Amino acid sequence: MSADGGGLYFRKRKNSASWVIRRTRNKVASFATIGRFPEMSLAAARKELDKFGNHSAENLTVANLLDDWFDQNERVWKRPEQMEGYIRRLTADDPHIVAMNIHVVDLLIVRKTLKNYARDHGNIAANRLMEILKQVFKHAVQVGYLKYSPIAELTRKVVGGVEKTRERVLTDDEIRLLWSTNRHAELFRFLLLTGQRIRESQLARWDHITGDRWFIPARNNKSSRDHWVALSRQTLELLNSMPQGRGKIFGMTSETAVQSYLKRWCSRNKIGENNHETKHEGSITPHDLRRTFSTRVNELKVGPHLVEKILNHKMSGVMAVYNQADYENERVAAMQLWADELQRILDS
Repeated sequence: MSADGGGLYFRKRKNSASWVIRRTRNKVASFATIGRFPEMSLAAARKELDKFGNHSAENLTVANLLDDWFDQNERVWKRPEQMEGYIRRLTADDPHIVAMNIHVVDLLIVRKTLKNYARDHGNIAANRLMEILKQVFKHAVQVGYLKYSPIAELTRKVVGGVEKTRERVLTDDEIRLLWSTNRHAELFRFLLLTGQRIRESQLARWDHITGDRWFIPARNNKSSRDHWVALSRQTLELLNSMPQGRGKIFGMTSETAVQSYLKRWCSRNKIGENNHETKHEGSITPHDLRRTFSTRVNELKVGPHLVEKILNHKMSGVMAVYNQADYENERVAAMQLWADELQRILDS
């Protein structure tokens, strides 16, 4: 953000620009939007500053509150663009609720909005938006805009439904079929070979590869700690077959685009339909490739503690405190063992 003076700021985001004012309540700084650019000019924003700046929290809209909450938190999020995406879709889908005064919003209104969101974007997406809105209204209480959150008691049960833990593991036939797909083939193969998360893989750069190691910096992974992955012969062959002139190994395709393609691909190939082996869990997701890796490597009698290390999971209990071993040689052997087993599956 750039300051104009007197508490007026110009904020530029990826998909929007606006005028905001900075206020302090109970020693807590917050921001509120007073107009969008270019609809509101600088001159108009300056005129609005004194009038709006002297207003109490009684005049805040949901849009103001969303902006205030976003500005307070975006510096600590790993993926602020994901939060901004939910806010942008909510604003486009239901401009009425974001224009409402925060003091007239109640649980019934929010639940209706979320049910409509679930209809358009899916139940899981509605549950994620619900969790965001609960954080937003909790923030309003913490900074003194509201005395209580109107949606504190809202649960997934009445929005998108209780989510079941997926148990989807690819069959041998599904592995062979996915391996032969045309689009995103290298990425899917890399996910199967390494067992890492799709976002971490999509952020991988050629300068993260050193010899037969892939180094994942803390900022790029969910666990927020540096991690390394041993690269099997097959994985190195895959990487060596790819163009190396770009920064990111797998280009700039978004995670959402890959997920959408995979869903369409499963539909075309009737993946998951009437399939008892997959426990009727339907189409494949990128995370299912990670679960397949974990399950298959465990089936190869690799120690669970090694699998957890490879997946960069945090150890629990006493292990988290006392077991700081890196198991380098064992991890290298386990990755080659799995790559050889995967090759056997593909050749059979």
